[in-house]
Amino acid sequence: MLDLLIALTTISLIDSLSMLPFAVVAMAVLLTGSKPYLKASAFLLGIFVAYFASGVVIALGLGATINRATAALIYWFKHPSALDYYLSIAIGLALILLGYRWATARRARAEQKKPDSTAGPGQAFLLGAGAVLAGIWGALPYFAAVDTILKEDLSAPQAIAALAYYNVVFVSSGVVLVLVRAVMGDRADAVFAAVNRLFALWGKRLVIATMVLLGLVMVADGVGWLLGRPLIPVG
Repeated sequence: MLDLLIALTTISLIDSLSMLPFAVVAMAVLLTGSKPYLKASAFLLGIFVAYFASGVVIALGLGATINRATAALIYWFKHPSALDYYLSIAIGLALILLGYRWATARRARAEQKKPDSTAGPGQAFLLGAGAVLAGIWGALPYFAAVDTILKEDLSAPQAIAALAYYNVVFVSSGVVLVLVRAVMGDRADAVFAAVNRLFALWGKRLVIATMVLLGLVMVADGVGWLLGRPLIPVG
């Protein structure tokens, strides 16, 4: 059981990185104004409830299909067709173009709505739950964690407890921010403002760099395969 908890802790911390930029900005706003602890707790509870419920749904459907899906992915990876690589090149070029346009645009056409410090606990709960549900299909580490739990010889209560533990670790970074606010009081407002500025400055640049780099790799791999020199060996 200890080995399982260690594995789940590691996967959950990695998984939380995908949510961290949005969560930190949201928490920095919710922890200001009136009822900061109630709003922040509601936000984290929304994340926990939505992610935990999604994990239960995944587990119910994953146990019967994981082996077939894995086998299909392995076969597809080892036996790619020319169409796969043409598609890879097209997607790579699209990522590069999108990253370039985003980097050179003077103003973004649409800016992600930031949570208002005047939002109530109910809105904060829905904000956290909505953010989780919007990105659940991209949460590959979560699928891996559920698969790890299913492979263990656990009773239903034990499996549910393990899944709940994963989600507690997942929201732990938000709990740390609540503790910072509790210890520092109003002085934490300056810290949260600095965090917002940091993500505003580097968050967009990091996303653009990742998009362009991934696009370059996909294009290079596709062109290399068509020339008989794939970047990523298969088979």
